[in-house]
Amino acid sequence: MKLLAYLKVALKGLIKEFPSFVLSYAIFPIILALVMGYVQKDMFTPAINDPIFSIIIVDEDNTGESKGLISFLSSGEMSKVLTIEPTDSDKFDYTLRIPEGYRNSLLGKNPASIKIEAKEKSSTTMGNILVNIIDKYNLEISQKLVIEKGFEGNSLSEENKESLMMEINHILNNIYSTNSIENNIYEVRKSLSSFEYYSITFLNFSFIVFLMAVIASDSLEKENGLYSRIMSTSMTRIQYFNYGFMSNYLTIIVANLIYVGAFRLSRLSFQGSLPILLLIVLVQSLMITIIGSLISTLFKKKYGIPILQVFLVVQMIFGGMIGPLDKWNSSPIFSFFAKFKPDAVIVNSYRNYIINNNLSSIYNYLFIMLGISMILYLVNLLLIQMKWGVNR
Repeated sequence: MKLLAYLKVALKGLIKEFPSFVLSYAIFPIILALVMGYVQKDMFTPAINDPIFSIIIVDEDNTGESKGLISFLSSGEMSKVLTIEPTDSDKFDYTLRIPEGYRNSLLGKNPASIKIEAKEKSSTTMGNILVNIIDKYNLEISQKLVIEKGFEGNSLSEENKESLMMEINHILNNIYSTNSIENNIYEVRKSLSSFEYYSITFLNFSFIVFLMAVIASDSLEKENGLYSRIMSTSMTRIQYFNYGFMSNYLTIIVANLIYVGAFRLSRLSFQGSLPILLLIVLVQSLMITIIGSLISTLFKKKYGIPILQVFLVVQMIFGGMIGPLDKWNSSPIFSFFAKFKPDAVIVNSYRNYIINNNLSSIYNYLFIMLGISMILYLVNLLLIQMKWGVNR
């Protein structure tokens, strides 16, 4: 019953402060994301005058037709769109695999799919451009091959030529209706747009500020004597902590839902499965709440808020406020922080959700957040037993 009373008070506070929450966690972040996303848009799109992606080619057919495709992709016109790297290079976006039987597939004799395998951070849009280029090429070449084969060694009258052309058209229609020539793109993962990138980045800034408010609120309860009066009742320290924890957890969930909901409704970000998004929100909010509670338990307001302020500055530098670190600097130090920055588990959860929109790509991060939350919760309980009675 006491827990219900705490949650009821928290709900009343949320209703009272709801306009402020909407301003802080919806309107303001969206404006920032729009401004920063527009200003930094060029960082997330390739330069027009440069090739937009690179490929390596594995030719398993080794026929004149496969070599013709390679020659086409190596032509001067295509160099404006793509570059072909040596097969031993590690600097490429896609692997184009020409299978054995490619020539026969152009004649409609058997299906043989050209496979386009993408590296982890390759763009879906760019991959589809490559697929369309090869589709168009195969269409033209297959028509040419079928017509050449039909007229090969024949000296026909106009009537017979017309009849033969009808037969050839029938063959061509059969080829394309049965999709014997099929280009598939495998394991392609699209990259984030500038607006999606900043929707994730500003989420962490927002909740660092929220944790400052939680620490300030806990400190105020001690300074005005509210905590002492509560402790004079039958409530234990563990109960007091758990009730406050659940109250803060509810508040952070609401703030988080306002944030992601605003971006989702504006169609700027978080457009994937709603149940998966809600699951991330619940788990992420739990970890954020327990981290804030631990900082509040360990430190006074005098130290807790400065620690978070330092973390906020570090987050601004290494958390991507001015764009992805790997786009600004190729230094190993920046690359290290880009992969192992403090908020990596949260960022990767939302990034994989936006890109892949499936549970399998994020469940490991969800388990990591749950594990961190459980460990820090137990640490918090231990600290309460050991230090809660100290004058803070």
